[in-house]
This record gives sequence, C-alpha cells and structure tokens, in this order.
Amino acid sequence: MNYTFKNSEFLSLNYLETNKFLKNDKNLQPVILLHEIGDSSESWKQITEDLSKIFNIIQIDFRGHGLNSSLEKVSINTCVSDILDFLDQSSYKSFFLIGHGFGGECAVLIANQKPNMIKKLILIETKFSDEHVWDIWGKLLIPSLYVRGRQSDVISHELAIQIREKQKRCFVTELEGGGHQFHADSPHSLISAISWFNNQ
Repeated sequence: MNYTFKNSEFLSLNYLETNKFLKNDKNLQPVILLHEIGDSSESWKQITEDLSKIFNIIQIDFRGHGLNSSLEKVSINTCVSDILDFLDQSSYKSFFLIGHGFGGECAVLIANQKPNMIKKLILIETKFSDEHVWDIWGKLLIPSLYVRGRQSDVISHELAIQIREKQKRCFVTELEGGGHQFHADSPHSLISAISWFNNQ
C-alpha cells in the first residue's frame, strides 16, 4: 500500500509498504529497497511477492522518480537525508537494507549514519562511482552481501574482487542468469541468495 512521510524539509514523500499491519503477528523483519538512478520501486516487482513471505517490504522512491516523480531530482546526499528522515520516524528498531546501483551507494551512506539500525546490507551491482562512498564501504562493520550478475556490462569480475577485498565483512556472489538488472533478470536466484544471507 501507498503511504506518506514528511522529511526534514516538510516535503511529503510517498513510499510503498507490504505487511505493515501484520508485523506483530508474523514478526517479519522490515527491508528497505532502494532503486537504481532512473528506475523506481516498480523495478523491484519481480522479487517483491516472494520477498514479502519473509520480509515486510518498504520501497521508497527517490525524489524525481516513481511515486515521487513530481519532485525535482536531487543529489545523493539529499536522497540519503530523506531515507534517514524516514528511519527516524519509523517505529521499527532494525532493518535490512537492499540497494541496486545508485541505491546501493545510498545504502552504504545510510548504514554509516545508522549502523545500529541496519541489521544487514545487500548491494546489487553497485559501482562505487563516488570515492567518498568507496572509502566508507571499507570501514563498515555491518554484515554485507554483494551481488554481481555474471552477464553484467557494468560490474566486472575484477571490480567484484576489489569490492570483497575492500570490505572484509562482505560476502560476494557472482550469479549466472543476468546482468546489471539482476533482480529483474533472475529473481529466483536473487531470492535464494537473500534467503541464504538472512540465515547467516
């Protein structure tokens, strides 16, 4: 369902949440999904049904995207600030955080700001184009999983190795069946990887 929260600038931002009113009965761990730049929450549709069996899914569109497309696009720092505002207003005590591409870079910055709230971090095909984000990635103490699609034309095998070497608490998995849009190309493989990581 569609919900709204107000950020620190008093702007109303829309987000989607499944199982919102079932969390006490099922005790589902909340997971926030952060999309790639130019995408939206719609890009996660291939995995949300299966993922909702084990998580309470929260999808927040960045400004200028999807449910918040009427707002002007902003910098990575402002995108991160909006998510931090959501976390501050949430009744949940901890989250899983999953980011694709640019959303993964935002996720790293969020995890750095709220390490006690982020239980586990999952990055999908994140390039680390921002040097500041790359530096922070190496300092995080949060259990992390990095997913690369073997057919990716964005993330090379060599970069995946560097990502693993930079972050010692990170598992890296390179999966067949998809490229940069791996969650859409091979949703069942991604769900299996997330389920495995959830049980670690």
